[in-house]
Amino acid sequence: MPPAHAQAYDYEINAYALYFDVMSPDSVLETVEIDLTSHTNLSQYVLYTDYPVENPRAVMERGNTTVPVNVTVREVLGGTNAIYLDFPAIGPGESAKIRLTFTTRGMITETGGKQQFTYYVKFSQPVGLFHVRLLVPRGYAVLSPIIPSPDRVESSTTRLLLEWSRQNVRAGEEFYFIVGFSGEITPPKQPSLLLYLSLFTAGLVTGGGVVYGYILYRERKKSEERNHLRTDEEKILAILKEGPVLQSELTGKLGVSKAKVSIILREMEEKGLITRVREGRTYRVFLRE
Repeated sequence: MPPAHAQAYDYEINAYALYFDVMSPDSVLETVEIDLTSHTNLSQYVLYTDYPVENPRAVMERGNTTVPVNVTVREVLGGTNAIYLDFPAIGPGESAKIRLTFTTRGMITETGGKQQFTYYVKFSQPVGLFHVRLLVPRGYAVLSPIIPSPDRVESSTTRLLLEWSRQNVRAGEEFYFIVGFSGEITPPKQPSLLLYLSLFTAGLVTGGGVVYGYILYRERKKSEERNHLRTDEEKILAILKEGPVLQSELTGKLGVSKAKVSIILREMEEKGLITRVREGRTYRVFLRE
């Protein structure tokens, strides 16, 4: 049975998944999967994104049938893109899965000599299961900051995978993801058998300290994350000392994405450093005395 609050919406979102496949610093393949149950005759779903939408394509799975979905992208006020998905009507009580795939850019920025992936999402209604997967290609190494800590990390010869999952997401709940990683790394030459034996011996000797070392690493990583965010906060505070500014203007002044600016400002507002006042489709940001 659907939860009692589900009838307040035209549909219930059973699961919402985001898959990001980093093709290059200038290209990310994004896939959005929405598993929903309709409470009315539903024939359109709309998503919003602050990033470009290139070559979008979508399908809908209902039972054993897969049908194409018509995709229309329109830019709305403030540079946000609205993605309209039109499909054969889903009747009350019926469930379907919609899968949208497109190429985008702007999620990866250059920060302190390394690449950084940033993404922000906020839900307007409850979601049963929220899942995010980030694939980083071979030749890249993940660095701090990683916010939040992933639920799963898997490495192979061709890729590095990070995953996050959250259950029973509430309406209005928001999430932000920041992952730093290095540029392409040249693989080292194949080590000799003697080196393998030396490493194996060293591993046996130091094995007892692995757990302690891991704890120190986690504490250091948290400290680096705090320092990283603090640097951006200091830049914003310096700008605000000259007077209030629109949130949309900070994107150009800082040279970062809209999503990252929103993340930083929310953190600063919670700390009591700034105040945001709604002005049209954006906010005017004030330095709190």
